[in-house]
Amino acid sequence: MEVKKDENSFLGNMKEEIINQNIKEEETEEDQILKKRITSHPLYGLLLHSHLNCLKVCSGDLDSPEIMNTADDLSLTKLSIHSDISPEATSSELDQFMEAYCLTLRELKEAMEKPLMETHRFVDAVYNQLNDIVMSSSSP
Repeated sequence: MEVKKDENSFLGNMKEEIINQNIKEEETEEDQILKKRITSHPLYGLLLHSHLNCLKVCSGDLDSPEIMNTADDLSLTKLSIHSDISPEATSSELDQFMEAYCLTLRELKEAMEKPLMETHRFVDAVYNQLNDIVMSSSSP
């Protein structure tokens, strides 16, 4: 009897392992399909652009024209989001997610950029004041 009981528990464990493996394979296939849908989405390029702009701000690359011209960047983002999407395309959850993610990244970039720009202006003002002091003290 115990041999039969062990056999049943062994078979039960094997069934569970097979079921778990099938679930993992299905999840992997679903993940691959989702990745393909995301990378082929019309807003994927804008999403990458927005993400790279956030990384540029984090790296302190304030001399970049893309970061210095925030107004131009914002108008590009608004045009990209609203002109490429038909009303039918915005109905899917992926479309809504992609648009919301792009907008969130843009807002994050602005939030990170503001203190850096203020610091940059402050340092420039201090430099100008020091330069004025040096120039005024050197003239007779």
